[in-house]
Parts: sequence; structure tokens; C-alpha cells
Amino acid sequence: MELSRHPNKSTEGLRALDNWYEGGRAAIMADEGLIPAAKKRHLEELTREYKERWTLAKATADKDLAEWSEIFQSRAETAAAPKMPEDKDARILKALELQSLHNRIERARSAERPGPLLAEYERALRASNHVVAHELEDALTELLSGNERARFGRRATENRLARLSEKDRKKVEEHRAFERERQAVKLSLDLQDANRKRGYLPGLPTRTTLTTSHPLGRPAQVDEVPNPVWRDPARQRPTNEPTGGTIMLNHPAEKQSTAKP
Repeated sequence: MELSRHPNKSTEGLRALDNWYEGGRAAIMADEGLIPAAKKRHLEELTREYKERWTLAKATADKDLAEWSEIFQSRAETAAAPKMPEDKDARILKALELQSLHNRIERARSAERPGPLLAEYERALRASNHVVAHELEDALTELLSGNERARFGRRATENRLARLSEKDRKKVEEHRAFERERQAVKLSLDLQDANRKRGYLPGLPTRTTLTTSHPLGRPAQVDEVPNPVWRDPARQRPTNEPTGGTIMLNHPAEKQSTAKP
């Protein structure tokens, strides 16, 4: 489903930071007015600042993800909560009914006899007594054990969703969808962070690279040489792979493979 706010929004600062570093590195390497040693010094300064800013941006992204997770969870819990009657007298009667129900739940818990509560749950469903049914679902999920608990848990989940309005159901489903996406984004961030700590830096290879040699008896020497891993984007052939390159639709090879004999 389409989320009102995707977890990827929390990582926009990190993506902007990567773009800033890649642009800065490319500008330094393309500056013909800098000697190789100066380029190396500027790159070291840029990299040091990038790593410091990455640590702060990663912490900000993690905090933002956690805060939005709490927001979606709060919305879902409010939507899933049973609705008490709007009439004041009806609310008082319902509160008294719940108080009596809680006493019966405690007696069933002490005696370890969930059977009577199961029967009461069925009556609440038939009477569309949603508030009582909700309370019994919480209690029975705790009192039942083994396969009975699993079966009842699935049934209770289905019943709760069925009782919700379309608007409330959407909030519950959106929270679940957000959590799935949030976990994927969080895993991606953690992997990126681990790679940064191992020395990985973002960006495509530049046309040239810097090498440092240590001639015997002389200071270290920095040279700028052609980068063996650089590839001219203009000479790259299109590809039909799902990632990277340019995806060509109706490629001649596809036409040939799908042509009728």
C-alpha cells in the first residue's frame, strides 16, 4: 500500500551527504590547478569531514525512523481500540460491565480455567459487544496455551480487523506496512554504516586516481595516474539487467527470442 510517509524520507540527509561528497571529490580530481599532493590533502580533509557528518546524519536518521514508528503505532493503537458509547449514561453502564468482566477474568486466571471466558467471548461476538470482545481477546490470548493460543490469536486478529471501520483499518494496515519498510531501511542503513567503518566511500571511480610512492631516501611522492577501474560512461553498452546501466525496452534480442517460428 502507498504510505503517507515512507521511511526513506528519514534517509534524505544521508543521500544528500553522499552526493555532496561525490561532487566534492570529483571537483578536486578535476581541478587542473592543483598538484597531486594538494589534491591528496584536500581529499583527506573532505573525507574526514564526510565521515564526521555521516555519523551525525546516521544518528539523526535512526532517531527520525524511531519517532515515525511511534507515530504510526500510536495511530494504529488508537484506531484499533474499542469505541466506548458516546452517551454518558451508556458509558457508565459499559464501565460497570467491564469492571465485572475484569473480576471474572481474574477468577479464571487464578483457577486456570479459560473455558467460561471462551463461552462469554462467543456471546459477545454474537451480540456485537465490541468492547467486551476486545477485553476478552486480550485475556484469552494470555490464558490459553500452545496450539489453542495460536488458533485463537489468529481468529482474534481477524475479528478485530473485521470490527474496524474502513478508515481505522487503513491506519492499522499502514502501521504494519510502515514497519516492514522501516525494518528494511534500518537494515540498509546499518549495512552502509558498517561499510563506512571499513573504509568504503560513496561515488563512482574518477578518471584519474592518486598513488603514493616512497622512494628510498626521499620524501613520499604523490602522483596522479589513470584510474584502471574507471569506465567511460559514454562507451558503456546498454543492459537489460534490473540494476545499473540503461534499461532498453523492446531490445532486438528480445524481439528475436519472442518471434513466432
